[in-house]
Amino acid sequence: MTHQSLQGKIVLFTPLSLLALVAGACDPDIETDAELDAVDVASAKADITDAGQPTIISHEDLFAGVADPPPAPPRDDEASDEFTAAEEDEGDAIYGGTTVPACGWASTVELGGACSGTLVHPQVVIYAAHCGASYSKIYLGENYAAPAKTVTPQWCKVYPGGQPGSGNDFAVCKLSTPVNDVPIVPILMGCETSNLQPGKQVTLVGFGNADNGPYGIKRQVTTTINGFDGDEISIGGNGKDTCQGDSGGPAFIKLADGTWRVFGITSYGGACGTGGMYSMMHKGMAWFEQQTALDITPCHNADGTWNPGAGCYNFQTNPGSVNDTWTGGCNAGAPSGAYSQTCGAPYQGGGNPPPTDPPPNNAPCTGCTEYGGTLSGAGDADQHPNGSYYQSVGSGAHEGYLVGPAGTDFDLYLYKWNGSAWATVAKAETASTNETVKYNGTAGYYAWLVQSYSGSGTYKFYVKKPN
Repeated sequence: MTHQSLQGKIVLFTPLSLLALVAGACDPDIETDAELDAVDVASAKADITDAGQPTIISHEDLFAGVADPPPAPPRDDEASDEFTAAEEDEGDAIYGGTTVPACGWASTVELGGACSGTLVHPQVVIYAAHCGASYSKIYLGENYAAPAKTVTPQWCKVYPGGQPGSGNDFAVCKLSTPVNDVPIVPILMGCETSNLQPGKQVTLVGFGNADNGPYGIKRQVTTTINGFDGDEISIGGNGKDTCQGDSGGPAFIKLADGTWRVFGITSYGGACGTGGMYSMMHKGMAWFEQQTALDITPCHNADGTWNPGAGCYNFQTNPGSVNDTWTGGCNAGAPSGAYSQTCGAPYQGGGNPPPTDPPPNNAPCTGCTEYGGTLSGAGDADQHPNGSYYQSVGSGAHEGYLVGPAGTDFDLYLYKWNGSAWATVAKAETASTNETVKYNGTAGYYAWLVQSYSGSGTYKFYVKKPN
């Protein structure tokens, strides 16, 4: 395979060629800087719609591209909230690399059938400018066709003038809802950047094409740094490389204390296998933080000055060989259990740092799980939980509370798999901004759908499943 040319350079980019997972979400234009208007979440509690007679809905129309549930429940006794992407034995992959185990390099994401990216903060994904900004869904897991988790960007932006060959191939998405159950590999900053030396080993990760496999499977390859060309870094070659579709994806490096950092943004290269050029995240840090209004460097200031906070703590020592489960939070990556002191004294605040984002205290139900997303207009819809469905192993109450943006009419539907199609078992279609559904159901597979009847914007959705 050869890379596509761009003004004499070769861009690692794959066209949008795969189906979106949720009907009506095929990468429409994105609302920019959408904000959730203030709403009275308590009113969602009072508006309960009972289920009427189930209406059979066309599986093809409402769930196009989503894998059908298995014909019979699994043998174990635990309910599963999300897909766990199956590992595929493809042998050598990327170019000279391998597929990753479940939860391996969990912060590496896929951008709608085109590019790869990196979750660098619970609410921030960094990728390449040449990938563009039209993304309505971002996928986590090991297989784009069966993601473990789907998240919605509030907006995506590219660096003004950013492009391959300039060292500023920068782009960023801010997520509508923080992802707090995926471990983050911090960005290489300050004195840590001295580790970027010719001959040093690094790991490249992405969902792109491979020498013996298709696009959409997360793969990794270990290779070495070649050198620098201005603000770009050259990596790989001799059959170990990234390829089309890996654009925007990360390059990782291991530090002397055993913890890992992410530093590279895959940009362009020659023929797959011959090496490529990468922009470096720390070069764009001031812009990333200015756009997102978030501190995405827990140990440093944007200019690289050592300034550790409570989050400068417990970084992973083995993020690529986790072999954990997504429902378990992908937390088995051998966390260090220590405050970082790579460029100075460790954080002096004492005690373990607080959670990145505490659980919401205004949730309309006790023990419920919060999801979120952004709908672009009438007819747009999101499937939950996170683009998937869940199994209830017993009878009980299914509760859904939708809190929509002011001035919109978003509706809420609960579906159950009847063996051959999805059937509506409960719905709330009032003219209210908020909708509530409570349904007592038997064991089976269920999915929620949030759909815009009119209006656009960012919503919150709370789900409580049977115990």
